[in-house]
Amino acid sequence: MRSLYWCDEDTKADLIEGVLIVQTPASTSHERLFNFLLKVLGLYVTQRGLGEVLGSHTAVRLEKGHTYEPDLLFVAQERRHIIGEMEVNGAPDLVGEILSAGTYYYDTGAKRAGVRELWLIDPYGAEGTQVLRRDAATGSFVPVKPEGDIYQSEVIPGLWLRAEWPWPERGEFPDVIAVLEELGAL
Repeated sequence: MRSLYWCDEDTKADLIEGVLIVQTPASTSHERLFNFLLKVLGLYVTQRGLGEVLGSHTAVRLEKGHTYEPDLLFVAQERRHIIGEMEVNGAPDLVGEILSAGTYYYDTGAKRAGVRELWLIDPYGAEGTQVLRRDAATGSFVPVKPEGDIYQSEVIPGLWLRAEWPWPERGEFPDVIAVLEELGAL
């Protein structure tokens, strides 16, 4: 049964330490960025047979009293058994959160549990964006700097994103097909 069972599927909410956090509707800039990233990651992962990418209305149950709905998540092929009909039972391999003032505390804190790679994406620019990876030895997150203008994922094999793609100067995201061709996924 879904941990957030009393919410309908159109209500975005998180259950953090037993407290229900109902989120405000997303801004247009948030939704445009989400749409671009979901298409690129989803098609890339599908084309390569790497696992599954799910979007913002997918509940992730970490433990009793801790269920949240990240903006984006990736579960590797060998771990797809954790994906149920109503929720993901356990930490995804990668979580992407498009930050907002109303959810910043939860996006950067409580939602990290067990995730191997965490993308905290500022919808207004690269300055507030962080890519964090879990250090295998210590279990703590380590910030990862882009290599030049490239953000490289360790969790999704071969995936990288140009820093300019999520924050286009003219306000228009690059063509998803052109991005996938550059990534070698088509």
